[in-house]
Amino acid sequence: MVFHTGEMANGDPILDLEDLHNPQEQRKFRRLCIDTSQEELVQLTDIIDLHLSQVRENAAPQTDLETAEMVANSLSTLIASQTPFEPSERLLIRGAVEYFLLRDDASGDLEDPVGFDDDVRVVNSVLDRIGKPELKIVPAS
Repeated sequence: MVFHTGEMANGDPILDLEDLHNPQEQRKFRRLCIDTSQEELVQLTDIIDLHLSQVRENAAPQTDLETAEMVANSLSTLIASQTPFEPSERLLIRGAVEYFLLRDDASGDLEDPVGFDDDVRVVNSVLDRIGKPELKIVPAS
């Protein structure tokens, strides 16, 4: 199956992440997996940084900023590794980045004290899938 930039890969079984037991997380993640070039992937680091800045600005007292920063760091480190990712791996990485950018995912990132836990599950599952377990996030709490 060939995807073009911007085309979603909703029906591709490679997008099924075994660690995502919540069907809502799985559905949202699958919709966000967009064919992405290596160059486009690199450009996402600026978007990750901007999103993290916005999270910091809009954080409520219960927002888990530490976990948000770990997710952003893991994604940015992965992209900055300059690994020549396969197209299927770029789909997964793009999905993980886009999932992190969502404010209204499986749990409200800013409203819920564990709001970024679903983001951690998505990122860690993608890291396992693409063979980068050393970048997995281990939440402090």
